Amino acid sequence: MIKQLLLVFFLLMSVPTAFAEEIVMSVDQSEYYFLVGENAMIPLTIDNKYEHQIDGMLQHSIIQHITQGNTQISQSNTRSSSFPVDSGEQIISLDFGTSESPTTLSVELSYHYRDDDLVVSLEPFTIEFVADESQKNNQQNQMQSTTQQSPQQNNPNPSQSMQQRLDEMMQSPSMQSDPQQRLQNNQIPQDSSALKQQIYEQLEDENQLRKEFENTLATNEQFQEFHKELLEQGYDVTGGNLDPTTNSTGNFQVDYQNKQGKWAKLQGSMTDGTIDKIQSQTQQETEQMLEQLRSDPTFQQYDEQLRLDEFSELGMEFLHDSNQTTIEIKYQNQDKQTATIIGQFEDDIIVDVSIEQQSDDPIWIYWMGVAMVALATISYVLYRKLRSKKKTLPPSPPVTKQEPFDHVVAAEKLLKEGKQHFEEKNYKDAYGMVNQALRLFLSYELNFNKEMTNEEILESVPSEDYSISDIDKCFKIASLVEFAKYDPDKDDFQTIVSITDKIIHGNNKS
Repeated sequence: MIKQLLLVFFLLMSVPTAFAEEIVMSVDQSEYYFLVGENAMIPLTIDNKYEHQIDGMLQHSIIQHITQGNTQISQSNTRSSSFPVDSGEQIISLDFGTSESPTTLSVELSYHYRDDDLVVSLEPFTIEFVADESQKNNQQNQMQSTTQQSPQQNNPNPSQSMQQRLDEMMQSPSMQSDPQQRLQNNQIPQDSSALKQQIYEQLEDENQLRKEFENTLATNEQFQEFHKELLEQGYDVTGGNLDPTTNSTGNFQVDYQNKQGKWAKLQGSMTDGTIDKIQSQTQQETEQMLEQLRSDPTFQQYDEQLRLDEFSELGMEFLHDSNQTTIEIKYQNQDKQTATIIGQFEDDIIVDVSIEQQSDDPIWIYWMGVAMVALATISYVLYRKLRSKKKTLPPSPPVTKQEPFDHVVAAEKLLKEGKQHFEEKNYKDAYGMVNQALRLFLSYELNFNKEMTNEEILESVPSEDYSISDIDKCFKIASLVEFAKYDPDKDDFQTIVSITDKIIHGNNKS
């Protein structure tokens, strides 16, 4: 018996520890319900059982089902982005946007790493945008997937012409060139011939527009130069997306991959056959810039302090504009407070590192605290002096009673300061002040009397009293500018100032 136990123990000890190294992805529901106009935020749990960070590609495919009468049309879109995963478990929020009408989205998520040898693929889950609260049916039903061997993929033939590759790139099952086949896949009833013909013609026009845009792009000399450079570096076309508005105007993205599994992409826009903007990005370049950032002493100081304050890395984003690149590494703590370390690059060389951190208290609370401390100090000094004087001295004048906090006046002051900052071209402060004025007013108007996030405000504001869409619009524009994802615009700024001013003075009731 002892020999058998020893044998079993020996066999267990001889199992390679590599089997314990894997990545597990999960979502807590198979169906998510949101009201029309709400943002579809899905929490994704990733458990990295390796003892080190894993660099890979997070890919999501979305199929949108649109119903017109008795006809259902499906449109699909696939996106990939570089995504590092720290060791241990973390939860990230995926934003799938919103919809202005009832819509069903089918979502597939996968994470590829180790040169695409390994993959974690979740079973598809659905996102339902519904028109009424009663139609929501959110229920716990966890879906989970672990690391598997990735199926072998055939690389495109390098000898093919660029035009042929672009043709093949667009021949995905969801974008077949034959409208008749797409109609059959949508299972249109036989008794709807008129609608069937109408949709057939619409799809045929879409295919023709896409084909003409593709031809214009493929023959553009500037595009060919960038494309040729990637081919010479050993990259081959693997996919992409064309979004034309005319046969010579629109946006494009072409995805590439080399034999080592490293990705690259070429993206930009074209107007009337002329390239407005085009940029090439490779995994190697982004990894080198990320290594520069992580090696920077200022970054290391910020990162160390955040981790001491129990923040953990949440994800990162690369933003490109001509020869300038911005890397934003986002952090979050258990209280859902956020921070972002921002690295600015010019010609792939780091030029600046800064940090933006969510403040627990707004500016007006800070200055109110300073004023109260100063008032208490002055009162104490006066008290000691008066106590040391003789009783025959005339009594000190009565202390004026401090007026209660007026949130309307405070909000108006913040709004005024925001306008001043905009005139001085301090755009980030300008949008931040307007955003803060709106949050401050609504927090006190709703009797919360504390600092609240944009999301908390939107969840708490009664729709029968205020225009939720206007408030959401203000928050989104201000946040985008604050995080350098949106260029300041005078008309947009005037819009959010006008909305905020009307809400403060009671002229924006819904």
